[in-house]
Order: sequence, then C-alpha cells, then structure tokens
Amino acid sequence: MPRAEPPSWAEGVARHGAVVAGNADAVDAGMAILTAGGNAFDAIVAAAYAMGVVEPLDNGIGGGGFATIYVAEQEQTLALDFIGAAPLAANYQLYQTHSPIDGYRITVRGRENERGHRSVAVPGAVAGLCTLLERFGTLPLGAVLEPAIALAENGFTIARKPALRLARTEETLRISAETVRVLLNPDGSLPSAGTAMRNADYGQSLRQLAVEGPACFYRGDIAARICADMAAHDGFLNANDLANYQARWRAPSWGQFAGRRLATMAPPSAGQLVLSGLRALEQQPTGDRLRQRAQAMLTMFQRRGTAIGDPAFIPLPRAAGESAETTSLAAIDGAGNAACITYSLNIHSGIVSPGTGMLLNNQMLLFDPWPGGSNAIIGGKRPTSSMMPTLAFNASGVELAIGASGSTRIPTALMQVIDHVFIGAESLQDAIAAGRIHAEAEQLLVDADMADAAAVIADDLGLNCQLLAGRDPSMGSVQAIYRDPASGNVKAAGDPRAGGSGRVS
Repeated sequence: MPRAEPPSWAEGVARHGAVVAGNADAVDAGMAILTAGGNAFDAIVAAAYAMGVVEPLDNGIGGGGFATIYVAEQEQTLALDFIGAAPLAANYQLYQTHSPIDGYRITVRGRENERGHRSVAVPGAVAGLCTLLERFGTLPLGAVLEPAIALAENGFTIARKPALRLARTEETLRISAETVRVLLNPDGSLPSAGTAMRNADYGQSLRQLAVEGPACFYRGDIAARICADMAAHDGFLNANDLANYQARWRAPSWGQFAGRRLATMAPPSAGQLVLSGLRALEQQPTGDRLRQRAQAMLTMFQRRGTAIGDPAFIPLPRAAGESAETTSLAAIDGAGNAACITYSLNIHSGIVSPGTGMLLNNQMLLFDPWPGGSNAIIGGKRPTSSMMPTLAFNASGVELAIGASGSTRIPTALMQVIDHVFIGAESLQDAIAAGRIHAEAEQLLVDADMADAAAVIADDLGLNCQLLAGRDPSMGSVQAIYRDPASGNVKAAGDPRAGGSGRVS
C-alpha cells in the first residue's frame, strides 16, 4: 500500500537529535543512525546517501554540493566544498555556440552542455560525504550506508516530487538506453507516485563503496565504468579527473542578523548573498516588511559576483544554468553538533553509466560556454552555485540549521524564513509554510495568496509582478532545524511545498 503522507515537522527534547530532509525515507535513514549511537555527521551522511536513492533525479553519488558544519567539542565551524569540477579536457572551444540571445543568454548546439556525456562535471558527492564522515563521524562507512543500500535493493515508494521530476525530464532521460533501463518501468513507461521502485545497480555501487571506500569511485571499478562510458561517447571526463578530485575544507562566510551570528558556505557558493540580503533587510527603515524584503532582495542581487566564484580562479558573476532541483538536509545531535548539506545533480545529464545505477550530473551547464567572460570554462574550475547551507548561532550554540533548493530563489527563501523566525518570532513550521516573494532584476514573483499586497510593492518598485499558484516549489524548498534557546526543545521542519519531513528523538 502507498505510504501515508508523513508530517512535515516534529518537535521534542532531542535526546538523540533531529534530522530534516526533502523525503521521509531519508529522514528515517538519518534517525536510524542517530538512535544507533551515531552523531549528527553520521546521520546527515546517511540521510544524504539515502536521498540519492529515493530522489535520484535531484541528487546522489553522481552529483556534488556543499556542507556547513559545527563541531561542538572543538567549537569549530567549517565549510566543505564538494561541488563538481570541470574536467581538464573541457574548454569553450569544444562547444559549438549560437550567438548570445538578448545580449545575455548563450545556447550550445545540440545542448551538449545541458544533456549527454559532455555535460558531466567531475562528481564530488562521494568525496565530500566520505571526507565529512572520516573526519567527524563516529561510525564506519559501511554502517552509515546500510539504510541507503536497503532502500536501493529492497525498494521504496516513489514520492510525489520525484514522480513529477521523472515526467518533467522524460525527454532527457530517454537519450540513454541504460537510463531507461534503470529508472523507468520495465515496459519503458514512467513510474508514478505511490508505486514501488528499486535500483539494484545503485545498491551494488553503494556496497562497493562500503567495502572499498571512496577509492572505488575515483580510482577503482566504478571509476572504470564511468570512464569507459565517457570515452565511448566523446565525453570530457576521464580517469585523471576522477583520481585528482578532492573535497576542500574552507572557512565559512560569516554575517550577523537579529543578534545572531550566521555561518554559510564560502565561495564558490553564493552564500554571501543571503548574508548581504539580511544585512540590507536589517538596514531598512521601519515600514512595510514585505516591501522591505523585496528591496533587500534587489540590493542583494546587485552585488552578486563581486566576491563569488572559485577562489582558485577569477570571480564568477552567476551560475549560467542552475537548476532549482536540488536537495537540502540538516541534522543535529544531543552533544550540540550540527550539519547542513545542500547537494545536487543540477538538472541531470540523462546519463547512467552501465553497471553503476547512478544518474550523472550536468554541472557543466553552470559554466558560461562563451569565450572571454569571467565564467568561461576552465579545466579544474568549480562553478559558482546558489546552494548555501547555513547555521545561525546564539550565545549557547547552534540555534538554527537551514538550507534550501531553488537556484536563485534559495537566498530569498532563506532570508524570508530567517526573518520570520528571528524578527517575526514565528514558529519554524509556520515560517516555512508562509507565502513568499522573490525580487530579482525587473521581476517580482509572488505566491498567489499574497497578490494584493505584492501588486502595490511591484508598482512602487517598478517591477513586473508574476503570480504563482498555490505553494510552488520553484520558490524554494526549505528544510530546517531550530533549537529553542529558552526551553531547549527542538523543531525539525520540512517544506510542504516539496514533501519535506522532519523527525526529533
């Protein structure tokens, strides 16, 4: 029977901890690790691997992303960069481009940077998750992978969001016979929400990882399968790219808001945007809060690119083709540790290398295929991204762990939820469920139930107003954990826009 829709939030004392993610199966995986004696880092890695099984079009071991963590015993806050990198063989000359459209958008003939083997960047997820676990986890990799392996091999019920993603990207999924075999029904039809799905090849890849560690992915059997597929289809990615990839520890970017200190992901993440937006919001004069948020968003986006991009290269102005289809998850434990991860396949390439079971990213789309620009493709570069896992601190430790999906709607969604919680004193679940706006360039996007108030603001600021029906997931899907500084109680709240779920134990 189809699984009942899980509650989007939970509250409790959190003796073991709390986990929040965009899918209840991933939350269960993380909670199983916490109750078995693992810490927040064990739990979030388990949940992240499980997300790759149950939402395979949005994330998984073929993708990459970022983490922001707090290690309570050391009172240390760190950021981890494991986003995909451009293969060394990749450069703009290998893409045939059309002339810029409207002076800005550039398209590639055959959509080679968007789908297929040439769209694949070096996957960083395995390096990142294993690096986090090795340094700060307490359980062996095999134990942490058990829930994800069980989901892949025994099967799971497809939730509404991944079913919609299958339908929306069907054309890209069908470019590869192996992808059709792995992700579609035996008769070639699309799986629907509420039906069972399993991925034995993905489970086997995770079993290899559990036994051999990340070396099997970057230098061993899985690497060989990926590279053989790439070589057979003129892809850029090769064995040297995989063997040389490393996750990078970085100092986080810091800011302040409402008496709290905020830590978010450093460049090449655009995490500084949410800090800039909150700073602009706090500097607004007293008045209509919705208008203040819109104005702060416009101010925030005006500075995008001034200090964002791979620090090993020149600053990047913006991600060229970033997808809203991402996942964010967070975990805390009873010792005060906290972690937030956001990672993604971008839109996905449509490619499953034979025998691996994993859909590969298309993070080459994040680069500018046009020569001479600051975001031009350079082998080894990591693209800028709007993924920005964030932690907020009060005097006693982490008060809020929060992240979101949604491309450029990530910073605006985070701004609004943080403002609702810290200034509006709203409950976490109400803050996440509230209507949102997104102001960027000349446009104001608005949840339809806020239409009247937003129309006045749009007119005042000279923006085009576009209404979105219901609670559209494109406005950002926020997952967060909040620890009440007065009572010590914890709330874990997922975003009902995209089936998010939270548990506390």
